[in-house]
Amino acid sequence: MSDDGRPRGTIRLRPAARTDLVLTKAAPRARVAGRGVLQVNLNWSAATEADLDLGCLVACADGSGLAVQPLGNAFGSLTQWPYVALDQDDRTGASADGETVRVDLARREHFRQLLFYVYVYEGAVDFRRLGAVATVTAPSGGFRIALDDSPDGATGCAIALATPEPDGLAVRREVRWFTGTRRQSVQERMDRAYGFGFDWVWMTKD
Repeated sequence: MSDDGRPRGTIRLRPAARTDLVLTKAAPRARVAGRGVLQVNLNWSAATEADLDLGCLVACADGSGLAVQPLGNAFGSLTQWPYVALDQDDRTGASADGETVRVDLARREHFRQLLFYVYVYEGAVDFRRLGAVATVTAPSGGFRIALDDSPDGATGCAIALATPEPDGLAVRREVRWFTGTRRQSVQERMDRAYGFGFDWVWMTKD
């Protein structure tokens, strides 16, 4: 929890060598085809010294699910359930690789929906000066999502929603902003907005 009492966090995805498409409000949809690994990487300005946490809400077709994120050391696994994994917790923005969430595309029928999100754990009151950009890559191509329109006080952002379809995943740009409160974390507010229905408890990092 931050000094102002609001929950904070962030998630990152490894940058791609090549990006084919920028998802915008006017053109928010893309399709990820084939198998392999989907990667979502978050980068922001290290000069801000903000600690952002990248995460993914995972809802499975069998009704199970969880949040993959640094809080709670819930880093997931790519080789076993939930077939979604976060590589590390970069607490300063100084890591060249940032934070990356990976999804096993061979297990796409295992998922009902995946929500990639980021939140401020500490070091900033919102996203307005963080220069955050999410880069999504897969064997079939890549695209970027700029997180550059944060309203005042927004401490979390639902970046993109992925849902299974024949031979791939449909990915939709969300860039939907949220602010946590003392009664409800920013992750829980995103959960409720997208119908995941998880139970949440207050936690801090070690």
